[in-house]
Amino acid sequence: MKLALRALAAGGLATALVGTMSAAADASTTDSTVTITATRAAGPGQRADVITCKITTHNPHYSHHADAKNRSMVNVTADIKCTKKVAGLAIQVVLFKEKARYKTSGVKKAYGKSSVSQNAARRCVKRHHYTGVAAGTVVFPAGYTPPSKNVRDQSKTVYIAACKKK
Repeated sequence: MKLALRALAAGGLATALVGTMSAAADASTTDSTVTITATRAAGPGQRADVITCKITTHNPHYSHHADAKNRSMVNVTADIKCTKKVAGLAIQVVLFKEKARYKTSGVKKAYGKSSVSQNAARRCVKRHHYTGVAAGTVVFPAGYTPPSKNVRDQSKTVYIAACKKK
């Protein structure tokens, strides 16, 4: 299990994120979500089971937290949430400005948990389009199929006209 997550830290997630922003822009305010599942067959002393995990890349936004510190930042967050604890989770987020990589987060890992979240933030530049892309890996507990799954998600492209509170 730790080997699968170690491989991510060695560049697996960064590789998954390279050149992954699609050209489609959408003005919708709904966050983007991708769902994955793993199953365990019934066996001696155990019932059949399903674990469902969702990766959500929230739409980029002007950061109100940074505003309180007198910093003008644009932020994108993403998370993986599973219905049960899993062996391991890893996630990395990239913020794009006008389809160019603008900020890449570190890889955040969690072991024996049901969720993990990460963000990427950088100075806000008004009158630009921003998009978030997240890549992650879920390592399911022993006995589940598949044993692990890579997942990728992209937010909507958002136009930020002004870098200030609304």
